[in-house]
Amino acid sequence: MHKYGTNPLSALALLIGDLGNAAVRAATGLSPQEMAALVLVRNRPGCSVSWLHERLGLTQSGAVRLLDRLQGDGLVTRSRTAGRREVSLAITPSGEALVGRSTSARSQAIESLLDGLPAADRDRLTGLIERVLSLRGLPRDEGDAACRLCDWPACVPDCPVEETDRGDSRADTRTPGRPHPAGR
Repeated sequence: MHKYGTNPLSALALLIGDLGNAAVRAATGLSPQEMAALVLVRNRPGCSVSWLHERLGLTQSGAVRLLDRLQGDGLVTRSRTAGRREVSLAITPSGEALVGRSTSARSQAIESLLDGLPAADRDRLTGLIERVLSLRGLPRDEGDAACRLCDWPACVPDCPVEETDRGDSRADTRTPGRPHPAGR
């Protein structure tokens, strides 16, 4: 792609981000970062604050403050399991409901950008986007971060970010009953 081609792609990426973020805030009252924390905790129940802060790009103390707000709103719980030093995180039913509203609103906002495209063009665009994502070669934590606002179950079994992570030799961290397409 020549340099001009990066401008439309950059503008589209920003437009998608802005529309998605506005939809999340309108549907839930939460910031995209707060919603990202809920999505990640939802899809990795029992995760630790350390795991979460790495995927959100926050300091440990920043993640703790964010979790304090979410717990205060009744959206996440923290518990200490016997024999473990780290605190385990879980989403509450209220948090689960917000994630559902958020992913739906975000999807609708992004879909509105594509309304004028014929189905064949939409399929072609989706295929190209999936190809770009699969070429990226993201390590597991960056893959989780890239999917932090996604509706993870919607990508089962063919998440394009999963394609980037096939070489990861670390243990499979899937949670029974709530698989992530990439086994995160």
